[in-house]
Amino acid sequence: MPERLSVHLNRDHPRDLQPEAASLETDRSFILVFENHGGPVHVHLHLDDALAAIADIAATQVYVDEGETRGVEIAIPPDHPPVKGYVELSIGYGAEQARVNVTVTDKRKDGGPDVAVDESLSEKSEPAHDEESVSLADVALPTAAAAAVVVIAAALTLSISDSVAMLIGVLALLGGIGVAAYVLAT
Repeated sequence: MPERLSVHLNRDHPRDLQPEAASLETDRSFILVFENHGGPVHVHLHLDDALAAIADIAATQVYVDEGETRGVEIAIPPDHPPVKGYVELSIGYGAEQARVNVTVTDKRKDGGPDVAVDESLSEKSEPAHDEESVSLADVALPTAAAAAVVVIAAALTLSISDSVAMLIGVLALLGGIGVAAYVLAT
């Protein structure tokens, strides 16, 4: 995940430009996060030649509306050489300027590979429908038919003699087994 460095705009007075740190050491891409505490402002970003040789900046001009927070990624490829450079920030047609010194190392700080995490992972997704799954509609009709047969068999059992009741019970049991086999087969 890219590192982040906040840059506060218009915090103490109009056209105020305050990076949270004067320098950044990183081994990967990073994001400058502009937090505007006042009126709308345009921020101009410029990479010096050393940093521009390995990095790609997403935007050189950024409009940050009042109360808005915007990020600008400075992409550094995984196979980069070590570099020392800077990002120059200016607002108010160059009236206010700040510089963030950037040291790009070739060795990873955490020792592991970059893992890109897509924002869509935070969104709720619908489960995938399986070809072999059985829906409620597929089971409802056979279940209702089996229930009706059982109710009819119970009513007949109460109204007729023991030998006929036994026959109806066996038929109901066989009917239930048939319905179960049908449901499992589909």
